[in-house]
Amino acid sequence: MQRMSATARTVYPRGEAPRWVSLWQRLDPRQESPEGDALLVRMALLCSVPIMLAHGVVALVYGHSAMLTPGGFIDMPGACAWLAATGSFALTLAAVDWLMAEDRTARQSQPRSITTTHTIWRAPGQPLRQVELKTTLPPVPPSTTGRQRLRAGCLIVAGIACASALAGRALLALGLDAFARPVIAFASRAEWPLWPLQMTWPWLLQFARDDFVLGLIVIGVALFFLSQVLSWRKVRGAWLPLALIAPVLVALSHLGSAAYDFAAARGLGGLRDADLLTALASDPGRHNFYTFLSLSVAIGCVAVVLPLCYLACRGTTLSDD
Repeated sequence: MQRMSATARTVYPRGEAPRWVSLWQRLDPRQESPEGDALLVRMALLCSVPIMLAHGVVALVYGHSAMLTPGGFIDMPGACAWLAATGSFALTLAAVDWLMAEDRTARQSQPRSITTTHTIWRAPGQPLRQVELKTTLPPVPPSTTGRQRLRAGCLIVAGIACASALAGRALLALGLDAFARPVIAFASRAEWPLWPLQMTWPWLLQFARDDFVLGLIVIGVALFFLSQVLSWRKVRGAWLPLALIAPVLVALSHLGSAAYDFAAARGLGGLRDADLLTALASDPGRHNFYTFLSLSVAIGCVAVVLPLCYLACRGTTLSDD
């Protein structure tokens, strides 16, 4: 059986296609590929690991955190931030364990073979010749009991930590400040978690202009209506352009917001925002964390959301066929 490259129309024997051709065949939205789906999920999970780990570390450094809910991000000060950081660390450990288990399963799922030597005798005490026989054995499935327990424990710890943080935040909203103390921040004014804004903020400020943000909104709305029209006309892959471009638009908007919050609060480039100056002076940990949050959301949109959106629209494209 042979495979053909969709671009160069070159026929390659199975297993001999170049790496980029093999990768495209797995990710091609026009054909079904369980390997491609698994690759996209693995890519998104792999990129989410450093983001979740960074959220936990930054929450400890700044003494503030935020939790995403259906109503948006909720501020988590004090002990709530430490609980949210515990949840982030637990989810990171669960994701790393899942990735390592997938690698181990892929290595151990290969079929094994043994070679045995048999002697053919002409007569007792007179060997004629020896024959080697190669026997292929089925793969031995790895034991996953311990790994599943570790992942389940991490998810339970994360759920308890997040629920406790939300309960503490609800008590804060009711006027009980038990969870607001202690506000333990290792370095609330540290700027190293905001790298590389120290060097890139002059260029990223272009994304914070009102006309640029308005243009992003117009492009997003136009893409939505275009995809809707194409979907009504039963065009294959109608939502694929929106799925690929919308996360990039959101990422550009958050990059501009992070650059503006970083520069305007420090009076860089002639920018002076009274509210941001006051926020940085009165509560530097909270302001720096939300600047980091804008930066991490931009990275997450490209590194995590984009592959998942492509996977979702790829499945819709195949189901339309």
